[in-house]
Amino acid sequence: MTELISNYTHSRALVRQRITELSQLRRKLLQCGDSRRAQELDLDRRIRLLYEEHGELQQVIAHLTSYRRG
Repeated sequence: MTELISNYTHSRALVRQRITELSQLRRKLLQCGDSRRAQELDLDRRIRLLYEEHGELQQVIAHLTSYRRG
């Protein structure tokens, strides 16, 4: 169980890292006035989906942690 929680925690960290990368790219493109490129890359949707995945991973981790304690 501990290994499973660790794997989910690692996955959550990777998702968070990707959110940061895409957010920085989006911010950089918008600062350069290249909002069209940001739209072509569909950055807003991709970032939103990653946030949803992050939340789902957080819920799984919380559930597994509570199950392990119980």
